[in-house]
Amino acid sequence: MHRVSRLTLTVAATLLAAPATALAAPTVTPLASGLDNPRGLAVAADGGIYVATAGRAGGRCLDPKKEMCYGFSGGVVRIDAASGAKRTVAKGLLSLGGLDGSFTSGPGAVSVGADGTVHTVMTSATRERIAPLPRAVRAQTGRLLEVAPGNRISTARIDLLEWRNNYDRVKGDRNSNPYGLLMLPDRAIVADAGANAVFEVGAFGTRLLAVMPKNRGGDSVPTSLAAGPDGAVYVGELAERAGKGRARVLRIDPATSAVTTFAGGFTAISGIAFGPDGSLYVTELSTDFAKMAPGNLTRIAPDGARTSVGGGKLMFPAGTAVAADGTVYVSTFSILPARTPRKSPFKGAGGQVVKVTGL
Repeated sequence: MHRVSRLTLTVAATLLAAPATALAAPTVTPLASGLDNPRGLAVAADGGIYVATAGRAGGRCLDPKKEMCYGFSGGVVRIDAASGAKRTVAKGLLSLGGLDGSFTSGPGAVSVGADGTVHTVMTSATRERIAPLPRAVRAQTGRLLEVAPGNRISTARIDLLEWRNNYDRVKGDRNSNPYGLLMLPDRAIVADAGANAVFEVGAFGTRLLAVMPKNRGGDSVPTSLAAGPDGAVYVGELAERAGKGRARVLRIDPATSAVTTFAGGFTAISGIAFGPDGSLYVTELSTDFAKMAPGNLTRIAPDGARTSVGGGKLMFPAGTAVAADGTVYVSTFSILPARTPRKSPFKGAGGQVVKVTGL
């Protein structure tokens, strides 16, 4: 995903001071905290919640300003839905970001296969930026990984497709950032926020599924994926350049791969997920970058009716997932490490996962 590091500590203070709108019905309750830059979420068949944690970068910096540092603090964590207890599923994954651990990139999403295997996708960039990096870093960038405690298997290399083909035809921008992931029974779907495209991986290899259509002259930045009840693949876009209210949920036709707009009117979509009743839940990192508003969670019912259920309580929300009982999970403070200084504008806040009930 295009980095949003332009948000300053002053902005953070504004967000944290924003009043929370009273909720008549849905309640937002913290489930697990102490997570480093939590991003995509998935709910497994047994009810366990998985979250991709992009990590907190590291102490080895590649620039004098220490804005491009790396380490191997990324991972995947399993959270017990009842107790909030955490268990590490994967660790030692690449993490890139500032020395303070905020706005870090690494594992962007997690998805659980039909066979129970856990998968994640790793960040990348342009070939020119990746080539000089240490071998240990290059060994993980742009990969689709199957992970388990003490083990990880690279099943595909995603960034090479964009480097070779530049599918969106933007001159001088062969940029790749695998960020969204959806495991289907017969294939994996990857949203590449840098390439502005969606790829698929299966027995056929790795190939383009669809290029995302431009958004009013700006790039469509695909960040999130969901399998629709109609068999289609749905894509949430950041649409950072398009501005407030212009981000869309797109639909990729399962037969033709044609891309159409399913829903619009959002800003900076960071996660999408369908509920058991066919409702689509959409998280937004912020609802108005110009005013630095908090993020939100919106429910789109099967009849198209929309309900805002975030209530101003979701700060920097990223991934979302829905359990079989209708409970919605959201990763919040998703651009922060597990803990921040108490004397900072973040006042000690760190990455967490919350649950939304009473919908």
